Amino acid sequence: MDVIRRGERGKQKTWQWLMVLTAQRVLCTYCGRSPSTTIDHEEPIAKGGADVWWNFVPACDDCNRWKKGRSAGSWVANLDLHHRFPKAGFATRGMRPEVYAGITRRVERVQREIADMDRREWFRLHYGGERHQNKTELAEILTRCKMELRGYPHYPWRTPKLGKSPNVCTRLMCCGYQHPKAKHMVAFLNREERDAFRRAVFNGRAHEGDVLGRLIREYLLGKEHRGDDGAT
Repeated sequence: MDVIRRGERGKQKTWQWLMVLTAQRVLCTYCGRSPSTTIDHEEPIAKGGADVWWNFVPACDDCNRWKKGRSAGSWVANLDLHHRFPKAGFATRGMRPEVYAGITRRVERVQREIADMDRREWFRLHYGGERHQNKTELAEILTRCKMELRGYPHYPWRTPKLGKSPNVCTRLMCCGYQHPKAKHMVAFLNREERDAFRRAVFNGRAHEGDVLGRLIREYLLGKEHRGDDGAT
């Protein structure tokens, strides 16, 4: 279950970092606005929280420090009390009610996202070989990962698999070409035509191979209707 034993905090694998940091649209779970740059334990280790993926949420450094050793629920309660009784000392500073009111909901949503087994498998297979030694290296890998994800019209882990392999991704959207029975088909287009085709396919939330296959089937069907078997 990818459990990280107590005392080994901060040693999560690179793909696990990416799996968490890219959740919640790469934004902090707590404020919902700043880019997520760190992993926070929703239930703090000091309060018995597990150092395991299902207790992780992406957060910005500011919110991570601000939340400190509290669970998300306790922090929301403190923020609400601070808003109603600002002089009572429930918190060192306040957050707008419309922001903290959504924290619990965002935590539940992001933990469901991280727990998606297909999503976790995708990150393990695509980034399991990556290693980082510091935050700078992690940021570089995260940037590459975000660019890759932006290149797909929708999440690749939601597309069908073309085969079964524990160590190789065969998702149609990203890695269908790795299936042993996959065939490459090249369309002879100039650069402008190729770019226009890719944009059209992307905007149509489709896959290039699907579109090419559809066009070929239409072409063959047209020849069949005309009685043209290609013989000379």
